[in-house]
Amino acid sequence: MRIVSVMNMKGGVGKSTSVCMLAEALASQASMRVLVVDLDPQSNASMILCGLDKWSELRESERTLDAYFTQFVHGSEPRRFHEFIASRVTDIEGGPVVDLVVATPEFRYVERDALDKFIRQGFTINAVQDRLTRLMGSAVESVASNYDVVLFDCPPGISLFAEAAITMSEYVVIPTIPDYVSRLGIYAFRRRAVRSMEKRRFTEDNILTLITKYDSNIVLHENEVQSLRSDFKTFDVVIPQNESIARSGEWSETPRSFDQKYGDAAGIIRKFAAEFQEKVGLL
Repeated sequence: MRIVSVMNMKGGVGKSTSVCMLAEALASQASMRVLVVDLDPQSNASMILCGLDKWSELRESERTLDAYFTQFVHGSEPRRFHEFIASRVTDIEGGPVVDLVVATPEFRYVERDALDKFIRQGFTINAVQDRLTRLMGSAVESVASNYDVVLFDCPPGISLFAEAAITMSEYVVIPTIPDYVSRLGIYAFRRRAVRSMEKRRFTEDNILTLITKYDSNIVLHENEVQSLRSDFKTFDVVIPQNESIARSGEWSETPRSFDQKYGDAAGIIRKFAAEFQEKVGLL
């Protein structure tokens, strides 16, 4: 099993969309068992993968990531991690194994409450971080035999839970749009990620940059692609600015094939998934 965090300090770079299309490509095209853990309170990946109605149902029944961690912060009745996993949530036909632990806007308060509780108990920030990392690690380990890959969809910026995910991860994928400001932001994030990953002796080679929202009609984009490839370890595949990818976030009540969902972008997404498998050692 591989644990991979998908993250960028910036929003609006196609992070959650990249997580979802990668998960669906790995599951439906390569028959892999994928678990997506949504750490972003915006819940975009959750709603893309399971639809608004299912997301609302999971939220109301307290089968959410914030509900799982609440038991450690507020001492609610203990429940095991597998109880919070929604199975085969994708609208891709055939029931590929894309399982999901959803996030909700309340997730941001769990982190705040955890900080408040543990610091009052005398924990340092680093000790709180270590505790949350151990809790998350134990949760994933308890279901590890069920999956080939776990994808963490991390929020923009650095949070305690995002830091925990990076610390646990064997690889980090950074989706980025090809512009100068975005490229500058990757330098600082990579330094932070390496510090978190080095506890497990992973290096910068385990941090992969994915270029997204590329428009061949914009000269600046082509120049930035070359700069990104020069400065960072990037995927050969570049994800274009594409209407079919944008529309893929719209949930379908009727199951559809991978090609029906992703249209003229299906081929490039397959190539991305195949390259991902090669780079993280899943082939």
